Amino acid sequence: MRSLPTYDGADEVQRAWLEGLAPDPALTVTEWADEKRFLSSKGAAEPGKYTSARTPYLRAIMDALSPSHWATKIVFTKSAQVGATEAGINWIGHVMDVAPGPFLAVQANETTAKRFSRQRIDPMIEATPTIREIIAPAKSRDSGNTQLEKSFPGGHLIITGGNAASGLRSMPMRFVHLDEVDAYKEDLDDEGDPVALAEARTITFGRRKKVFVSPTPTTK
Repeated sequence: MRSLPTYDGADEVQRAWLEGLAPDPALTVTEWADEKRFLSSKGAAEPGKYTSARTPYLRAIMDALSPSHWATKIVFTKSAQVGATEAGINWIGHVMDVAPGPFLAVQANETTAKRFSRQRIDPMIEATPTIREIIAPAKSRDSGNTQLEKSFPGGHLIITGGNAASGLRSMPMRFVHLDEVDAYKEDLDDEGDPVALAEARTITFGRRKKVFVSPTPTTK
């Protein structure tokens, strides 16, 4: 029997290859949130352990965002303040912790993207032990943790605004959350619809992609 080649980095190459063959985890976004998510006093009226029982109508949506679910695009047309953004944050946490991959989170513009990162994502990281362990402190050198980009083992989160084409093209993304799309521009820098631009970044991943669109309609 031939032995495996030995060279510097061989173990890392083999581990990465085996991780690429591993199936997506069966743990759903809802199960992950109920088991591991904590809400921070910085971003929640009721801090502490997250429970999906408070918003049971979000369970099916979060389950559909799980990698094991067949759906590749989920659209949640809703009223204001019903928990869609929180469901998206649970999805981000689930990806970081158990289903790593490249993730693009799109807000209305760069200002709201920075606010989303500061008021929603950073508190989620700080309050949730399993996420806090894998995200380097923002103040450490070369941490990969900036206001609009969070690196974690096996993936990264890019937070951008839907008002600039530059943030919606280039790198392939497996996961895309398009929040409050009604506030996006209809045409970005003569390059077209921002939703279409963002979705195009998932083409490489085929049936493994996930796109979550959560609009709040502003017209009857």
